[in-house]
Amino acid sequence: MPFHVGIDVGGTFTDLFAVDGRSCDVVFEKADTTPDGVTGILEAIRLSRIPPADIETILFGSTVATNALIERNLPPVAFLGTSGFTDTLEIRRVWRKHLFGWRWERPRALVPHDLRFGITGRLDWRGQEIDPLILGDVDAAVEVMKRRGVGVAAVSLLFSFLNPAHEESVRRHIRRIAPEIQVVLSSTVNPEINDYERASTTVIAAALSPLIEKVLSSLETRLAAHGIGVKPRVIKSNGGIMSAFSARSKPLEMVRSGPAGGVASALRFARETGRPNLITVDIGGTTADVAVITGGEASYTQQTMLEWDIPLRGAMVDVRSIGAGGGSIASLDAAGRLTVGPQSAGASPGPVCYGRGGTLPTVTDAAIVAGHLDHRHFLGGRMALQADAARDALREQIAAPLGIATEQAACGVLRLAGVKMAQLIDEMTVQVGLDPRDYVLVGFGGAGPLFIAALVEETEASSGVVPLYPAVWSAFGGLFADIVHDYARSCPADLDGLDLGALDAMAADLADLAAMDLERDNVTLEEADLRFSLDLRYQGQSHEISVALTDQPPFSRQHLTDARLRFDAQHQQMFAHHRADPCQLVTVRLSVRVRRQLSLPRSTLPEATASVPESKKPVWFHGRDGAVQATVIERHSMPIGHVICGPAILVEPHTHCVIPPGMQAGVGAHGEIIIERLSR
Repeated sequence: MPFHVGIDVGGTFTDLFAVDGRSCDVVFEKADTTPDGVTGILEAIRLSRIPPADIETILFGSTVATNALIERNLPPVAFLGTSGFTDTLEIRRVWRKHLFGWRWERPRALVPHDLRFGITGRLDWRGQEIDPLILGDVDAAVEVMKRRGVGVAAVSLLFSFLNPAHEESVRRHIRRIAPEIQVVLSSTVNPEINDYERASTTVIAAALSPLIEKVLSSLETRLAAHGIGVKPRVIKSNGGIMSAFSARSKPLEMVRSGPAGGVASALRFARETGRPNLITVDIGGTTADVAVITGGEASYTQQTMLEWDIPLRGAMVDVRSIGAGGGSIASLDAAGRLTVGPQSAGASPGPVCYGRGGTLPTVTDAAIVAGHLDHRHFLGGRMALQADAARDALREQIAAPLGIATEQAACGVLRLAGVKMAQLIDEMTVQVGLDPRDYVLVGFGGAGPLFIAALVEETEASSGVVPLYPAVWSAFGGLFADIVHDYARSCPADLDGLDLGALDAMAADLADLAAMDLERDNVTLEEADLRFSLDLRYQGQSHEISVALTDQPPFSRQHLTDARLRFDAQHQQMFAHHRADPCQLVTVRLSVRVRRQLSLPRSTLPEATASVPESKKPVWFHGRDGAVQATVIERHSMPIGHVICGPAILVEPHTHCVIPPGMQAGVGAHGEIIIERLSR
């Protein structure tokens, strides 16, 4: 039987979701994430009992790149920039995170001063050479790199996004004199305007390259050794997928590989269920990740911050995270106030209830003490949790110092974690002109269903949804994601005087790049949906808004006029005003998408006439005195149309869905749990 397997390697657990290609039956499993990542994948496959030889497709998403960047666990990189401009990595934009915070320390530079090398040679703002390149400066840099054992060079020269000739000459020269040194060019990685952002992005790509190569090579080798003959595909930061071959040359596209799988699932869910406006809340062991889908389209960003004032550019789903996952540690700060996260207990030692040596109470421990999680059903009963140890830790470290009951402390921890998530949702909706009342919250990940009902109440969203297989939904999303590639090139010009021929030529160049990438994915450009967009700004502005073009090349003046009108409307929505000033084009972008047609998993929900067994247990909720008797029910025993009123706990193998008093849960046509407020 051919199986299609999706894998999501998170900070705490490695998730597997598989579909039998003939029967559409489903297999899903969880294993602990291991330091090397690959061992956890092999363990999840072993637990799933899928014969390795029957695996026909394997999709891989991981937070390995994100974690390496956060921890700065990266190899040393040399930076080669235009002479006189190498210290931009140190100077940055001179923004302060805390305007009056005198104790704040700036993050250290990506490359230390003694590994930053100036290269003589200069292009002007039109991309024309005004000073010839001096390759002797490259020789001196290479000698230092060899002496220091540095194996990667990031090259970012001024105005190379207009003319890559100098950068390409540097690469050819290094390959000739030191072929063992890997060279990464800004004109390849990020051919966009703004020297500092381009340099920072290039350095990050260079630092990630050896790591991504090591991870993918190990994954391919060990999968093959276990009898899995297919090459893995990789989930990208933009929610699409690509071949492992492409991932090696585009390491930045794995920075949000893990969270993007959940957004890919949500996009498919939006299309299938007719819910175009979704806010996804993916809560795992380490973080809560939030993304917004409006009109059936995910919100994307072209830039994020690795740390304060250290930018990373590239097309990626706009997923923002906070340290409020199941393993987030609860503690009291110096003022005696309750805090949750961002520090996490991870998988090892993990929460106190894991019994692996953890001593600090976490969100998971609080959920057990409050009765929101049943310690006897964790991971489908495969892992026995120590409820008494969790209670003791919460009592000694939180409840006793605050002078409150242990259950009250547990509810406080859960409430604070939920408030932090709600604040993040507010930041991504209300603060950019979106009304959360127009959206449905989708909760997934191991802890997403625990919080989704409380978040509906907190944010005033229209309703909440817990899809089928929520604990492994990111792995599910990667398996059914489309093939997606994004390209960009800056070409600053006034919109009114733009040369249409030059615009068409640039669009053709981007399409040629797409054709090469799609060939590696075994598809053609003719099978793809091409969408061009323009980054526009008012004259004198330093930020841009991306505006989609409605047609394919060749472009006309009317296309540009329509783009200007949409830019004004988007500016009005985002900033509550628009202007009559001239408009400038900054960057041309292309996104290509090839729809994949894998069959969806077969529903296993019972018939509506089947009986639904229930039981009762005491559960504590924030703001209520004492415990309430909640109905406990197996989620997969609930047929379509079945409705249950809170308080209730819906139990499934890898997560629990909590329905507080005053809310109800019903099973939708696609097997999803729909959570709504009871009419008052």
